[in-house]
Amino acid sequence: MFGIIVSVLILTFGIFLKMTNVKDFQSSKRFSVMFIILGISALVAKFILMYLASK
Repeated sequence: MFGIIVSVLILTFGIFLKMTNVKDFQSSKRFSVMFIILGISALVAKFILMYLASK
């Protein structure tokens, strides 16, 4: 459960970086794609591991 929450937080932070217009985050916009990919892959991996553990 903790892994799912962390994955969703990383994903939402990546989306926030991509959409924000705050000047303090402008230099970090290039990392938004990395956070989005990391969040999605961690979320998918967690669901796969949960599925395999239930078998």
